[in-house]
Amino acid sequence: MEFQAELVMRFFGAVAKPCEWVPWTRALPNAPIGDWVEGPEGRCSLRVQDGLGVDVTPLTLAERAFLRWALSAAAAPEEFEPLAALGTCSTEDLLRAVVGRDGGDLIRKAATSLAVPVCPAHLVAIEWSTGVGGEVEHRESADMVKNVMEAYVEVDAWLVSRQLPLAVASISRTSLRRAWLSLGHEEMDVRGLSALSGQVASALRSEAMIDARVAVSGVIRTPQEVTAGVAMLELARREAARRNGDAAVFGDDPVRMALLWLDEPARDALLRSVAAFSEVSAEGWPEGWGEIAEAMVRSNLNISEAARSLYMHRNTLLARIEKLRDASGLDVRRGADALALFAAGALLQGQSAPE
Repeated sequence: MEFQAELVMRFFGAVAKPCEWVPWTRALPNAPIGDWVEGPEGRCSLRVQDGLGVDVTPLTLAERAFLRWALSAAAAPEEFEPLAALGTCSTEDLLRAVVGRDGGDLIRKAATSLAVPVCPAHLVAIEWSTGVGGEVEHRESADMVKNVMEAYVEVDAWLVSRQLPLAVASISRTSLRRAWLSLGHEEMDVRGLSALSGQVASALRSEAMIDARVAVSGVIRTPQEVTAGVAMLELARREAARRNGDAAVFGDDPVRMALLWLDEPARDALLRSVAAFSEVSAEGWPEGWGEIAEAMVRSNLNISEAARSLYMHRNTLLARIEKLRDASGLDVRRGADALALFAAGALLQGQSAPE
């Protein structure tokens, strides 16, 4: 009997609960070893080995968490993969690494495991969904992902996780710009990079029949910034998952992303500052004020363009802007006021969004 299976069997015996093995077939997701998933009829199964799981429905959440930890700790040291473990890093550690401070040993090890032969460059992470085919299917999926990626852009270095359906490519800024121009577009910018990432995800879905998500780091200007690049990449991966979208580029929406990283006192202080001269709290302002502020910011304070983006008449928008000014004391026709209201609206939206 494999060590993991024996560990699980002994654990169930220790807590005096029945150990029921579950074949890990294609009907179950391709979860990492130690993760549990909800299967048919609400039964919860934990993956023990490639083709074997165990029914953990009788276990408490604390018991499942301990068993998950025990299985991950049982891996041999040479099987440890920092890239796959980045998901355990706190947002605080990642942000410290982004600004060049010590974000922790795990982020440094992940940076060491990646090759960035050319600077300036971006790191691009591609995550995909696979069935349960073990190592062979994982390798075949990774090959298809790489082929589609290289059809769009020249990749300088490529690393595939052994533990997750995840690949990270290092791509020079020059190669990305050349790829964007070859598609008939104008000079590369952050919007272009977001669009190119979305195109790669769409191509994987249509050409390789792989449901994938693409995340892109900010620019890595020097080899000394690779650790910051890894942290930016992980934050972009989390942002893509939060949006439930095909792609996310670190810095494609910097105000909204930065607001999500504020701690609770800083968030409350910002909201209080924006509403400092309003007789009513932000919850009492005219409906849709956040969307109005965002439309004005994104249209460079052009009322006609903002009205078109909101699908309303210009005079209707002007009337709502006046109501918002009366309620908040801020006028979105002024740049600083528009940005403040946009930030407050984005912050409230982020707080109410489901985890």
